[in-house]
Amino acid sequence: MFIFKISTLTNIIAFIIGCIYFKYFSKEIKIVFYFVTFGVATEIFTLFYKHFWMQNTGPIGHFYFPVSFFIMGMFFLMTLKDFIKPVYILSLIISFEVLSLINVLFIQDLYEFPSLTGSLGAMILFLFSVAFFTKVMTEAKILKLSEEPLIWINSAALIYYTGNFIFYALLNYANTYSREFAVLTVKFFSYVNLLFYLLIAIGFWKVKKEKQYK
Repeated sequence: MFIFKISTLTNIIAFIIGCIYFKYFSKEIKIVFYFVTFGVATEIFTLFYKHFWMQNTGPIGHFYFPVSFFIMGMFFLMTLKDFIKPVYILSLIISFEVLSLINVLFIQDLYEFPSLTGSLGAMILFLFSVAFFTKVMTEAKILKLSEEPLIWINSAALIYYTGNFIFYALLNYANTYSREFAVLTVKFFSYVNLLFYLLIAIGFWKVKKEKQYK
């Protein structure tokens, strides 16, 4: 479908912009770039996996979710360190990683889509993104929100993980309900994914623009 191709393209665009401006990135934004890089690598691997091996991408999901959660968890650990005690965030990250292992071993089979860890991880990261905006409003240090790269990146995370929670919660039900509803659910995720990487790309570009005015 066309939306799937455009969604993948925005991921690549964000990666390219990140490569161009990487030297200007702060430690926090570099972590987001690693997330984007991991996303691109996973997309490429998935294409080969489906072409040469099988269509069931459950095993990829069981690997992707813990790694991507860890990367974004480290991003929020750094951005929220003066607002939430790091030990609390680190405890959530470790607990999620342990749960992901338990899930694949005892709850959801390796070839079953990991909707449990997907929805739980999305909910936790959504709450982290809400906490970041709460921090920004409480501190009131940013004079122009639209020029702050972290605002764009966190807005992307807020939208993405809200959409992800809905998607993962509905996916298993959608597959048993009807094929049309399942396709509609996947399309919804593709639009959310497109918006996410578009906002990330803008955030990366804002880093360069911010440096020019300093």
